[in-house]
Amino acid sequence: MTQAVANINEIQSALGKEWTDLRSYIREILDSEIGLLNRINEHLFLSSGKMLRPLLSLLVSRACGANNPSVSLVCAAASEMIHTATLLHDDVVDESMYRRGKMTVNALFSPGASLLMGDFWLARAIKLIVSHKCDYRIISLFSQTIEDLSEGEMLQMQRAEDCDTTFEDYREIIFRKTASLFIAAMCTVAVAEGQSDEVVEGVREFAYKLGLCFQMRDDILDYSSTVTAGKDVGSDLAERKITIPLLCAFENCPEREEEIRSLIREIDVTKGADQTRNTEIIKKVRQYVLDNHGVQSAKSRLNGYISESVDSLGILPDTPFRGYIASIAQILSM
Repeated sequence: MTQAVANINEIQSALGKEWTDLRSYIREILDSEIGLLNRINEHLFLSSGKMLRPLLSLLVSRACGANNPSVSLVCAAASEMIHTATLLHDDVVDESMYRRGKMTVNALFSPGASLLMGDFWLARAIKLIVSHKCDYRIISLFSQTIEDLSEGEMLQMQRAEDCDTTFEDYREIIFRKTASLFIAAMCTVAVAEGQSDEVVEGVREFAYKLGLCFQMRDDILDYSSTVTAGKDVGSDLAERKITIPLLCAFENCPEREEEIRSLIREIDVTKGADQTRNTEIIKKVRQYVLDNHGVQSAKSRLNGYISESVDSLGILPDTPFRGYIASIAQILSM
């Protein structure tokens, strides 16, 4: 059955009350006797994003027949809570003042409050999973994801320090820091719905490729000519992060690779550093990427992964909900 690509609002509407109930369910789980916690929670609820991970969880449940909706709801909520916890921690690490156009908890309250709220959301997510006596495979998937998220960020820090990131390093970083949670959000539900190992593996393959695409798209936007999706152009380079457009440019023009890597090593990432030289270096590196078709090559790789991810969904029954899952990947094409 061929299905037109749906937008996020259409997909959310297709889930009906189940989608709106999810938000209320998460609010209930995070309610606290501590007034400050609830105040910060309210700020986070008002500035939440598209909630793609729990959306995918509920879509997998529907695509698999929704035989165990209560546990699928737990997996959906836990995936969003873990994601939010990582953002709260990231905002402290990156000293971010804004996210999605609104002030971060880090800026509005304090770095300590942001760290503690991240811990709180993470603790409530773990408590939720354990209290429902979920299948050990579900617990294992979420546990591995939390480990991967931390290791992915640390690996990225290490590679940024040395400026020696390769394609293999890059794939490993974005698998751990992004794709791993998409895998947990979707595969835990496939397990909860009693699907075969073959189906769970097909769902994992989709989630893995989708996670790579999600991060690759964000990294490509860093080389766009305008500020897009709330991301300042050149922000990755300013932190000496080597991502997919630059790696593609290295592949297309290897004779200048060492020169460019040496330039990036000169970027001063210390707080309060004079940005004059940094700005000059970033401009030169971006021009090298544009001149050597790094963005175009990265987009081509992204679109290839999207196509592969959609193909892996053939393991699921041919229903509108499988089509909605595919649409989320297709929306990322560039």
